[in-house]
Amino acid sequence: MKLRAEIVIEIDADDFVVAADHQRRIENILNQVREDYPQAAMMLRERKERSAARRFRPEQPSRERTGRLNQYVD
Repeated sequence: MKLRAEIVIEIDADDFVVAADHQRRIENILNQVREDYPQAAMMLRERKERSAARRFRPEQPSRERTGRLNQYVD
């Protein structure tokens, strides 16, 4: 059996200096975790906020998928 454990930490950083400080602190925690789990890895990604208009815009139905049956002639 193979398991994957994920820990998510969301950070608000005003600039790259603050972000780098958080990254160093998390890397220190990761080093402690690697003592028991040497394969542990970290991914740090920038998340961009969606605008409010885009976040709640309903999806437009496709004209191709109307639910109507096609009329076929032999």
